[in-house]
Amino acid sequence: MNEARYVAVGEELGIAEEYLGDPSTTYIENGKIHAAIAGNLTIDQEKRKILIEGSHEKKRKIPKKGDIITGFVYSIRKSSVGVKIKTVNNLVAVDVGLIGNIHVSNVSKSYVEKLDDIFDKNDLIRARVVRINGKEFQISTSDDQFGVIKASCKFCGHEMQRKGNNQIVCDFCNNHQRKEMANDYGSIEEILSF
Repeated sequence: MNEARYVAVGEELGIAEEYLGDPSTTYIENGKIHAAIAGNLTIDQEKRKILIEGSHEKKRKIPKKGDIITGFVYSIRKSSVGVKIKTVNNLVAVDVGLIGNIHVSNVSKSYVEKLDDIFDKNDLIRARVVRINGKEFQISTSDDQFGVIKASCKFCGHEMQRKGNNQIVCDFCNNHQRKEMANDYGSIEEILSF
């Protein structure tokens, strides 16, 4: 790898026949690769790849595959759960209409018969983006650190407490429910209010 240097938008970086440019940070014009963003240029001579890392990446609020999001469940259908995305990699994405969808096959490593048995509207969940379909983000809660991270009782509104691996209980009205929970449910000290 070459030592990184700062480049400006439009700056010529190399020839398209010699290198592969990153489609999200470079563009090709007249057979030459140019910077599409300002940032630090890195050229991997071994792989013949050009990449620019800009400051926009640290502030990005539109999810990419692999990103971790949090959001509130807003709809539960027969085979999927709709989530209003509120944070992307811990950055608050103020209500810009980002919607995540958890297909039943991406909910858990074990079999799930009915989604409304383990999710309720307004559950706060953490998930990973696994695929992007147009403006909808396919997300998954099937790993241990993903799932519901905070839930309120659907009967009285009090915060639910963890009881075992997949059960929560309301200390106020004694409502018990099953949830697909993140392994740190109940130990999160501060959750942003949206």
